[in-house]
Amino acid sequence: MRQVTLTDFKIQTTIVVQWGEMDAYQHVNNVNYVRWGETARVDYFRAMGFIINQDPKKMLYAPILGFQSVKYIAPVVYPDTIVIGTKTEAIKEDRFVLKSYFFSTQQNRLVAIQTHEVVIVDYNKQRKIAIPQAIMDEIHQIEN
Repeated sequence: MRQVTLTDFKIQTTIVVQWGEMDAYQHVNNVNYVRWGETARVDYFRAMGFIINQDPKKMLYAPILGFQSVKYIAPVVYPDTIVIGTKTEAIKEDRFVLKSYFFSTQQNRLVAIQTHEVVIVDYNKQRKIAIPQAIMDEIHQIEN
């Protein structure tokens, strides 16, 4: 299997590691990866055309995080800059799966991978819906 690099991603997010993100074990605390992944996920949503700070009641539907996991590969320490590449890995009937790959510029390597399963919610009906064709089209536009 070919090694993943930043050139594989059209959507990239840059995070400058803050000294205060380190914990007693002298590396970045694991909760920060989840926060950084949230920023990367929102960047992907914005590339899809979602206006994130809009009143949900004015939206027909919106993406909602349904599940996430992080695989930690190598510890990160301050100072560093993390560049996160995010792409759609799969589109299913009721969700799409994003993968975010965290690259350390100090270590020049992959340090974590986050999986985000995203469902679409109809705000008027207050329930999950099938992935609309318009969302599939936006994903294909980004990924192709």
